[in-house]
Amino acid sequence: MSSSRGVGEHYQGDLRRTLLEAAGNLLAEVGADGVSLREVARRAGVSHAAPAHHFRDRAGLFTALATEGFELFDQHLRAALATEPRQPFDQLPALGRAYAEFAEVYPGHFAVMFRPALIQVTDPGFAAASDAAFETLRRHVERCQRAGWHATADTQALAAVAWALAHGITALRAQGSLARHYPDVSLDGVVALVGTLLHGESAG
Repeated sequence: MSSSRGVGEHYQGDLRRTLLEAAGNLLAEVGADGVSLREVARRAGVSHAAPAHHFRDRAGLFTALATEGFELFDQHLRAALATEPRQPFDQLPALGRAYAEFAEVYPGHFAVMFRPALIQVTDPGFAAASDAAFETLRRHVERCQRAGWHATADTQALAAVAWALAHGITALRAQGSLARHYPDVSLDGVVALVGTLLHGESAG
């Protein structure tokens, strides 16, 4: 194994990207409490000072990862809507699936995206990325309302409820708690679960 590089030494590739990947993998394995800048550096094969040089501290590292997570999350939601050419209301279960799928594909990012105590929530990049993802959901809820779904409800509140539903299912699923009370924790099962609440029956 090659020795760690110092902060001033040339690194072949994108060091910031490498550090974020190492942090994401570590988060997925041990959770936020088990992550240190030193361990991230060790996994990236660089000097222990390198993460601090790029992110200053652990909160800065988590904020960068959460920002990237929300950017990827927004893309994931948009892709789900683009591949579900149905009526807006009928697309809501697909958004629930996309939410759960994102947490499955990017567990490290998901571990810090919704943890304000761990990140710098006033960071402009983080604020913009998280707001953009919520706005994608809010605009879709607005389309549902124009089609007659809870047409007179407050759009912001309705979007928050939809977000809370999707996040709750996703978190319970990721933590293994959902399986105790619901037999099908597959992504298709998530679609059916959301559909049961929205339609009164499983969504196909």
